[in-house]
Amino acid sequence: MILKSKTLRSVAQPLSSIDKLLRQQGFRPAAGEHPPMYDVVIYDSATNCSYFLRIPTNILHDHPHTGEVIVKFGTPSLESKALTTIPDEIRQAAEHKLAEVADYLASTQPRAREA
Repeated sequence: MILKSKTLRSVAQPLSSIDKLLRQQGFRPAAGEHPPMYDVVIYDSATNCSYFLRIPTNILHDHPHTGEVIVKFGTPSLESKALTTIPDEIRQAAEHKLAEVADYLASTQPRAREA
């Protein structure tokens, strides 16, 4: 399920900043992905199912002075390993998590710029 987050998709930052932010918010990079895709598990105790909120990143370019990779957030998605419909409560929790990431980014990364 694709989730809309215009706020995140407009942000371009050094990979190290994005990595630090997402790790602080409970996300982990998916193994072997480059550029990295970040996942956080949302567990539904009512159904005993785990859902995965995924935020991909896309490489834009290397910073001309530091050589650090600049990435942009891709389109977030919500997935389940089980072939079940994702409950509205889980979708809402995922959207709240994305809003939390966007708010945290806005408050701690004043150099965020539109790409």
